[in-house]
Amino acid sequence: MFSVSKLLPLRKFVPRSPRSLWGYARGIRFSGTLKQHEGMTESPVITKTAEKRDLILTILNSTATKREARYYLQRYPLMEENDIYKNKNEVIYDSLPNRQASNNKKYEAYIDDLLNTGTSQSDAKFESGYGGSLDDTVGDEMQLTDTIRVMLVRIRNLDGLSDSIVKGIGATLSKCMKLGASPIIVLDTPAESDCSSGEPIAMVIKSMNERCSRLIALLESSCDLQMRAIPGLFQLDSQGNAKFVMQELAMVPLFQGMIPVLTTWVVDKRTSTERKVTSLDIMKYAIQSFGLIDHRYKAEHNNNTTDFVSVEKIVFIDELGGIPSLERYESSHVLINLLQEHDSVKRELEQCLLTDSQREIHRGNFDEMNELLSMVPHATGIITTPKIATLRRLRRTTNPIILNILTDRPTISSSLPVDLKKTPLLNTTIIKRGIPIQIHISKGSDQGLDLLELDSKGIIDLGKLKRLIDDSFGRTLDMTHYLNRINNHVAGLIIAGDYEGGAILSWEKCPTDPSRTVVYLDKFAVLKRLQGLPGLADIVFKAMLVNFKDELIWRSRTNNPVNKWYFDRSRVNYCIPGTHWRMFYSGNKAPNEKDFRDYTSICAGIKPSFK
Repeated sequence: MFSVSKLLPLRKFVPRSPRSLWGYARGIRFSGTLKQHEGMTESPVITKTAEKRDLILTILNSTATKREARYYLQRYPLMEENDIYKNKNEVIYDSLPNRQASNNKKYEAYIDDLLNTGTSQSDAKFESGYGGSLDDTVGDEMQLTDTIRVMLVRIRNLDGLSDSIVKGIGATLSKCMKLGASPIIVLDTPAESDCSSGEPIAMVIKSMNERCSRLIALLESSCDLQMRAIPGLFQLDSQGNAKFVMQELAMVPLFQGMIPVLTTWVVDKRTSTERKVTSLDIMKYAIQSFGLIDHRYKAEHNNNTTDFVSVEKIVFIDELGGIPSLERYESSHVLINLLQEHDSVKRELEQCLLTDSQREIHRGNFDEMNELLSMVPHATGIITTPKIATLRRLRRTTNPIILNILTDRPTISSSLPVDLKKTPLLNTTIIKRGIPIQIHISKGSDQGLDLLELDSKGIIDLGKLKRLIDDSFGRTLDMTHYLNRINNHVAGLIIAGDYEGGAILSWEKCPTDPSRTVVYLDKFAVLKRLQGLPGLADIVFKAMLVNFKDELIWRSRTNNPVNKWYFDRSRVNYCIPGTHWRMFYSGNKAPNEKDFRDYTSICAGIKPSFK
């Protein structure tokens, strides 16, 4: 059984001035102290500079926009001197003077309580004590924040993976830790290791623990990692509820920057015997237990705004990879918004050309991810293959796990047309609980939607819709003028969440043939505070493309910075002579010269409705 007393020798490595154990455990990887202590000859200064540059380049190379880099830095903060926008030159050339960091003693107080009092009760009190400043500088370690951001990683069929693949996964986890995440590995037990087959539980558990030990020995010898096996972490009460046997068994390794490795057995509190469970059970127990710790911390510190521990990512590493998509020629779905697409993805999965066993595995992965994300709706699910999950030098393809920590988005945009040459076929799926989508589609061009009627029936809220458009465009919409132009001619209305994003599409008559109409994207809006953040614009735009596949046009000012985004999602674009508009077209229909003249005439002739 693991003993907390084994942690005590680690204290002799702590520098002279006080520092939180969490901050120290993070910091030794950046400063090179650990490598020097282990007898490696590499200079700590060289290691420090190389690792800092590697970290900054990872951020720069993996984020598409400054807004996304800012989003990451706010969530997983670096020290101020590592801010790549405030101090770009100093960071790159390593010329910044040493600075002091503010002290946060929360983890240190928690550790001291566990080690000094020896308490193992699940309701052990968190000690308070904040403020003050460090006597020395922290160098390049990650900024100590108030939240431990957990990444649950389940590895299926570990025994079938080569050592090089496992080492590559370990390198990815090491980089995730340096970027501020805290991985926890859950080993999936092979189906043949089942007590129902008559094999004694003791032998099953022994086999699990041996596999766990082999994994730790392999990764600690080849990667910049410290790991700890934690067998029997959970106990089940008479109602089947799971709790940590001792919460410090999980929390202390996380504070130290170690990776806990969990196996699929628990202790039955009623009978004091071991019981085999599934990897899904272990992940659910972990989420529940971390939730209880976080709830207790907030209650005791009267703080409902800052999480103590939060499950941020749930990663399934499976040889089959992401959930297959018919639209993408049975490569993987890029992004699944569960509140919008759950049923359609399930139906699509039944139609894919898969063997029964493959379909069962995909169905299980999808259902299990849905169940876990329902417990932590803010988290992001990632399903990928062992090969894709590896981190290898000189590889040009993007690691989806690293990218998602930095940007919280998929490797590519989910709204990119599948048939574009630049759109790759992937085997990684990002899954989010997501946001609800309202979609209202007219029955035809002669039966356009009546927005005033929908508003009077409470189906939509025109006031909120106007506020969304005003905020997104930074201008005031003349609602009377706008409704006079489009009402009863609305082809579709898409609303995301509580009017956080949306699209209004209208039926427009062709100048050369008034009996023919074309769908025109009249307004595409996202709240300013959410613009540039992952998912929302893609979800709205994808819903629009799914419902208007044949023929769709829109326009944008020639100097609009969003045009690059539109270029990637259109089949045709054209700068209309004598105007400041650029026309875009998307659809299955191949437009002829007459169609092209109609499109440009429609886009040039619509009068703006902003005041």
